[in-house]
Amino acid sequence: MNKPLVALPRLISCDEAGFTGNNLLDPDQPMFSYASHDLTLAEADSLIRRVRAKHPVQMPELKAAKLLKSTRGRALIENVLREIEGRYIVTLYDKRYSLAAKLFEYLFEPVLQTNNALFYRHNFHQFVAMFFFMLMHDKSLEVFAHEFEAFMRSLDPTDAPTLFGSHGANPMIEQILRFVRGYNVVIAREARDLQGLTGGKWILDLTGSAVPSHLAAWGDRHPLLEVVCDDSKPLRALAGAFDVMINRPDTVRVDMFGKSRTLTWNMSKPIAFASSAGHAGVQIADLLAGVTAALPGGGPEMAAFGEMVERHIHEDCVLPDYSAIDLDQAEAAINWLVLEDLADRADRGLDALDGMELVFAYGKTTFPAYTSSRTGRMTGSGRER
Repeated sequence: MNKPLVALPRLISCDEAGFTGNNLLDPDQPMFSYASHDLTLAEADSLIRRVRAKHPVQMPELKAAKLLKSTRGRALIENVLREIEGRYIVTLYDKRYSLAAKLFEYLFEPVLQTNNALFYRHNFHQFVAMFFFMLMHDKSLEVFAHEFEAFMRSLDPTDAPTLFGSHGANPMIEQILRFVRGYNVVIAREARDLQGLTGGKWILDLTGSAVPSHLAAWGDRHPLLEVVCDDSKPLRALAGAFDVMINRPDTVRVDMFGKSRTLTWNMSKPIAFASSAGHAGVQIADLLAGVTAALPGGGPEMAAFGEMVERHIHEDCVLPDYSAIDLDQAEAAINWLVLEDLADRADRGLDALDGMELVFAYGKTTFPAYTSSRTGRMTGSGRER
């Protein structure tokens, strides 16, 4: 009697580019990217040997930052991308915008969490994140971004005195400050609970967000995974949390924002770690991540790479979306009204959620009148007075 075939684990090699840990405001490293692929170790090793033979480069390890500086290096990268078409996944993060998204997650979410679906359904989280992201471009307001980053490292509100206790601050940010000040007890309590669980270490690092997205996507393609990642302190600290996916053949899916998402994957053993210098698979992942991180603002020379990589970009990228704060659009205008209402409730010590459905509904009914009033204030030159 024939025994049933047992699925062999598919190797998934992962690496990142642009790592700065908890420092998301590093001006020299504005982007973070993560990459993974499903080449076998033999395939990865063979690929590196072939492209090196075809495009000789003087470097012990293939690094995107160096390869992109020469015609031969760019040809080598193009060769790699063409050969592994359909075999890799990448995600890209704007670090400053990612920090702004964390502001909603850790300052607004604790207050709104019992009915957070209402706010996510209206993309209020994106509105707040983009609003704060835009404010960060103003040098006079940058202190709030640095204080929030300091708060997230320590989870101690005293490390953000301007953010949590400011009075008479710049009116551009007053709605956020009023909300944080009015609900500071709830926010601080949530921070204490989080500190007890994590100690705040690596809480802003983006690796912990990228890895689950990638592995869940690979779990949709392969029934069993063997995962090898570039050695990093943040991922080592988090790796144990992924052990629940060992021998996890069942698939758990959830419907979010009109999409069905996979939350689980099946691993044969705990995540292993290796260096890109000593593991061909991780080296290819490192190259992919480096190219992806270089795409924004890369100019004409990166356009061809962008077209090739675009087909492999995971939807969980965290990048600015300026339409989220376009007040000529109904959703943004309504979210501005909601933010104003939340700030007013915070000032008066009111429940942040009571009757909030009616506030959204009111915004929808009054948007046409709001649009008319904005149009009426426009001058012939197209600018508001």
